[in-house]
This record gives sequence, C-alpha cells and structure tokens, in this order.
Amino acid sequence: MFNISPKKLVYLFIYALANTILSFGIVYIINNALAGEKAFLKDYMGMVFLVLVVYTYLLNIVFQKHLNKFSFKLLYDNEKKVFAKILNSPLVKLEKLGPQRFFSTVEDLRVFSLLPFTVTHTINSILMILLCLIYMFFLSVVSASVVIGIIALVVVCYFIVMNTMSKEIESLREYNDDYYRYVDDVIKGFKELKLSFFRRENLMNRFLIPNRDTSEKLDYKVTYVFLSINLISQYGLYVVIAVTLFVLPEMGVLDRADVIAYVVIILFISGPINNIINLQQTYTRFMVADKRIKKFNEDFDNDLPLTHHEEISATVFSSLDCKDIAFNYGQGTDENSFNLGPLNLTIQQGETVFVVGGNGSGKSTFINILTGLYQATEGNILLNGKKEATEGALQNLITAVFTDNHIFSHNYENYDIEENEEYAKLLETLELDHVVKDTKEESARRKFSKGQSKRMSLIFALLEKKPILVLDEWAADQDPHFRKFFYEVLIPRLKQQGKTIIAVTHDDAYFHIADRVVKFDYGQIVKDVSTKHLQKAGSMIW
Repeated sequence: MFNISPKKLVYLFIYALANTILSFGIVYIINNALAGEKAFLKDYMGMVFLVLVVYTYLLNIVFQKHLNKFSFKLLYDNEKKVFAKILNSPLVKLEKLGPQRFFSTVEDLRVFSLLPFTVTHTINSILMILLCLIYMFFLSVVSASVVIGIIALVVVCYFIVMNTMSKEIESLREYNDDYYRYVDDVIKGFKELKLSFFRRENLMNRFLIPNRDTSEKLDYKVTYVFLSINLISQYGLYVVIAVTLFVLPEMGVLDRADVIAYVVIILFISGPINNIINLQQTYTRFMVADKRIKKFNEDFDNDLPLTHHEEISATVFSSLDCKDIAFNYGQGTDENSFNLGPLNLTIQQGETVFVVGGNGSGKSTFINILTGLYQATEGNILLNGKKEATEGALQNLITAVFTDNHIFSHNYENYDIEENEEYAKLLETLELDHVVKDTKEESARRKFSKGQSKRMSLIFALLEKKPILVLDEWAADQDPHFRKFFYEVLIPRLKQQGKTIIAVTHDDAYFHIADRVVKFDYGQIVKDVSTKHLQKAGSMIW
C-alpha cells in the first residue's frame, strides 16, 4: 500500500547513518569522560559535546519535516483514493459489500499516521544498536558475544509471541466490521427498533453484546500481551547488566576498567532496544491494516473510469430507447436472484411516463439501470437513436429524486442558492418558503420532515436544469393536498417547460395525468398503455 521509492530509501539511510554517527559520538565522549581519559576532560571537549547535541537535534528536525511531509502525503493521497474508489464503484458492489467496509478502511488508513515516527525510530535504533555493539566488540569480543546472545534470546522470545498476535488483531478488526454494521442498523433503523422490544433485545443480547464482549476480551488480550512483552526488555536489561557487572569480570573476559564503558553502552542502547520491541506492536497493526486495505482495493477495483466533466458535454435530447435490456441479481439459481427483462421501451422527449407495479416487480431495478447506477448485463440504452451513448452522457441528461433521498450537508453542485431568484421561486412553488425563510445554505441543510425533504430534493434536482426528471415514489410522503398539487399542477407545469418525467408511483387516481403508464411484474413490462383517451381516473383497469 505504501511503496517508498529507492531514492527516498537512500535519502532515509543517509540521514539515519549521519544521525547515528553523531549520536554515537555523544556516547563515545561520555564513556571516555567517565573512564577519566585526559583528552576527554579538556575544556574544548564540552564544546564538542554541545555541538554534537545541537547538530543531532537540527538533523532530526530537518529530517522529521521531510519524512512527515512524505508520509502524510502518502496517507492522505490514499484516503482520497479510497473515496474515489467508493464513488466510482457500481451501486451493486456497494450494496453487496456494505458501507461498513468504507468506515473500517478509513480507520485502517489512520493507523499509518504513525508511519513517520515508526520509520525514524526503527532505523535510528537499529543503526545505533549496531554501532554500539561494534564498540563493545572493540572492547571485548567474548563479552560482546555473551551480551548479544542474551539480547538475541530475549528478541526471539518476543517475536515468537508477536507472530501469534497478528491473527488476534485481524480477528479484532473483523469484529469491529460487524460492530459498524450494528451501528448502521441502529442509526438507520432507529424507529423500527423503538417499535419492537424483541428486536431491540435481540440486537443487544444476540449480536451487539456478544460482539463487544468478545472484542473486549481480544482487545484486552492483545494489549496485555504487548505490555507483558515490553516488560521483557526492561527486565532483560537488568539481566544483561548483572552479567556485565558480576559474571564477565569474574570469568576474566572483561576488564574491570571496561565495566563502566559496557554498562554505559548497555544503558544507552536499552532505549533503542525498547523502541524496536515497542514498535513491533505498531508494525503488526501496519501489516494487518495493509492486508485489509489491499483486500478493500481488490474488492472495489473496477474498470470504470471516473467520469470527467469534459467527457459529458451537453447533448440535445430527443429520445431514449431501451433495447433488450436485462439485469440479473445473484447467479440465476440463487434463491436471492432476480432477473429483469429482457425489456424494450422508448421514451420520447417531453413525455410523462408513470412506472407502476407491485413490490419486487422490477421498477427500482429499471430506474437504477436507466440512471446508470446499475450496469445492464445485456442490451443497450440508445440516446437519440445512437448506440454509442455513454453512461456519462446519459447521466448528464438525467436528474433524480429517489425514495430514500438525502439532503447533503454541503452544496456539492455547480450552482449557488444564495441570492438565487429561481431557488426562492421554487421554495414558494413547493410551499417551503414558510419553512426555509431565506436563501442561505445552512437553511437548506436543516432537518426536514420526509415530505419536506422530498420537496427540497426536487428543488435541487430542478436547479440542475437537466431535461429528464426521474421521481421514485416522490408523492408517497406528501400530504393529500400537496399530492394533488404535484399531479395536477406541478407535473403539467414541468411538462410545459419541456421536461421529460419518469415517475414511479402507486397513485392510480392520477394515472390520467401521464402520457403513458408502464406496468412491471416479475421483471417484465406487462403493460405499456397510452392514456391520451382517459378523461378521468378509474377508467382504466390494472
């Protein structure tokens, strides 16, 4: 996920080497000063020591600036790529994999905010340990070998335990994925949950509580193991110092004069060793997060290019032709599979077409295909009789208000509503001017009732000025007065303006308002009836 170029690696190594040499120089001066070396007790040596400290500090500041800039660019670029993948993914894929994958992947990405700190401390620590060990070998080969042996034993024990933790961390992330599903159910299904005691109890007792209890145990286990392992470095250090002070001199492999130098070196490298050990927890989380992010990229990978504005220049609209359109949910034999079509339908510019049918008849699937949210598995949609019509060109002509409409928190459109006379007039037409009392953005983004929300969405759709308007059960949430106004006043007015209207509806009392009524059943068009001879509602039998 986070690939570093060879040039960056060379730059990183040069910095780390320079920083380590300077830091080692500090240790070398301390050791010799403690040992009473006259050359290291002169006045100018204090200045040298201070200069080394200052240069090391400045080197770290400069490098941290560049490393942080590089690392956070990687992090935020990948966050943007995740958003792009979601926005560019087919609706079917998002419905199948669930929105919680998006939330958990963003959380996985945030793990890499620790990357600059981790990389810097890892490289510095490793190089510092290597230089100090070389110095220890210079003082005594046998003593250095014994110390390295003890350190290696501690490290091996540590990594054996660490390997078992990666699976635990991955399991913990999977439980968190399920947790986000429950959160989504609570937020979106709050009213249904409040209406059913058993539903609430089952959600809590059969799903949420077991999930959180298991997660708590896993989280505690992982954290406890990491904390316990970290103590190994501390108490392992005591063992190494004890061997250096009492065992090695008695064995005659380390001179008493070098004991102080050895203890200082061991104390100095204890910090880098602790860094390496403590950072393994972070590396384990990196590996788990990286694996999950790669899986996300694989699952949401698709060949559809992002639609750019220049690719969807305005097109004069005269007709839409659905030619042998078919779509399949599932794998045909799957009990959850659903087949739409093949169906053929032509919609002319300026027509008002009502789409009707029972639940599961295929209305919503047809609307999703028409608007480009689903890709038809067979057939083509012809724009103005041309087969080469692109999805972008079609979507540039269509605006829609879906049954689960959403008022966005910000204005993502290419028009402004503030001081917009057309917007103010639409508020008045749709009887929202008493609710939205000005044309400020924050007033348009407030909390609305469902019916008012649908009206606001319709206003935003009309401001897009696209020739085709798709309305999915728009009138279902309106009161009788406004439903009548919608069918008998608003639709004819929009038709006079040249709008092509495709409305999913169950209001048979107003079928005569449409030019045609198209009925779906079991994924097929079973009726396509012109209503021009209808004079009143109820004269057509469905």
